Amino acid sequence: MAKALNCPNCAAAFNPKENICEYCGSYIITSEAKQITYDLDVFNPTYKKIFFHEIEMNENEFPLRSGVANMYYSASRSDGGRLLLTNQRIIFCAHALNINPNLYWELSLGSVNRAELGLNLLITQRVHIFDREEKNTTFVVYGGKHWLNEMGHALNKIK
Repeated sequence: MAKALNCPNCAAAFNPKENICEYCGSYIITSEAKQITYDLDVFNPTYKKIFFHEIEMNENEFPLRSGVANMYYSASRSDGGRLLLTNQRIIFCAHALNINPNLYWELSLGSVNRAELGLNLLITQRVHIFDREEKNTTFVVYGGKHWLNEMGHALNKIK
């Protein structure tokens, strides 16, 4: 039986066996939890594909952490959605309530130069992700320290 993980902020249980397509065995990640850290032991190789909010994971790509996030541009402009960290990339998908609901952003972990913790806004924190050209993309997330920790582990594994 798959091991369920609990979100430290909302006590939501994650169980991949509840989200398997009965026809093809694919796993579909959808979650309303503020943040979830995934355990790679729960993804059985019999799952043919893994989808995160309709985005297909690459071969040998697994989710590490996901959660609610805002892509931050300025004090008066941001896009809300979900952020996903996998063992290969970082992905942001905007939700339908944005002016730009089709916004999709991704960055290969091999293209990440560094990630830093930014301003703490009481319950949320800014995470700055810098690519190899020093372009900064900022996200406002719950549990910024946890995000940085998971990103650090993922980056160390690919280097």
